[in-house]
Amino acid sequence: KRLLMRRLLGERLGRPGLRILDVGCGAGATAVDFSANGWVCACDRSLHALRFVGERGIATRVAADATRLPFRDGSFDVVLAFDVLEHVTDDAGFLRELARVLAPGGALAIHVPAWPSLWSRHDEVLEHKRRYTRRSLTALLRDSPLRIAYMGWASCAIFPVTVAIRWARRLANTEAEGADLGVVPGWLNRMLTGVYRVESSLAVSTGLPFGVSLAAIATCRE
Repeated sequence: KRLLMRRLLGERLGRPGLRILDVGCGAGATAVDFSANGWVCACDRSLHALRFVGERGIATRVAADATRLPFRDGSFDVVLAFDVLEHVTDDAGFLRELARVLAPGGALAIHVPAWPSLWSRHDEVLEHKRRYTRRSLTALLRDSPLRIAYMGWASCAIFPVTVAIRWARRLANTEAEGADLGVVPGWLNRMLTGVYRVESSLAVSTGLPFGVSLAAIATCRE
């Protein structure tokens, strides 16, 4: 996600004095990564997560419900919302709130799970409300105060494997008890990182034909 979003945000990340908000920051990997580009505020409703983020060196942390952000209008140049939108019941209202805290000309980077047909125990454990289609995410953004600068697929290489596993479990009635998370061997992690570097480049140049997730960049009207 971070590799892809860095490519998609492009030259916006090179602007001086950049103010970045990481909404639903979790353990803080994204906040730490993007702190190389400017001042980062990490926001999450979990105090445990925010303590962990602090240990990773992010000084500005805010405990808040992401649907009611305690910031003034136009406070940030870039807002990162990676795998957050699907957790919110009123996703349209949430987008309006994210648009509110964006400065004129600012950019919102979104990453969400795709394909409702891939719904599984994984989504239930992670407390997802929905998985998006390209059409539904596009419609949601078009109804917001934002303008779509980019819309495309993400995580293309793992799509066939994901589909096969999810449908095989469904047909065999053997859904996993927890989320599809785990640790992979170092060699596989390095290989997949290389694959994702290629994917992030293709996403910007030609677009990906499909993917497990969707990525979007939306800009605040000047």
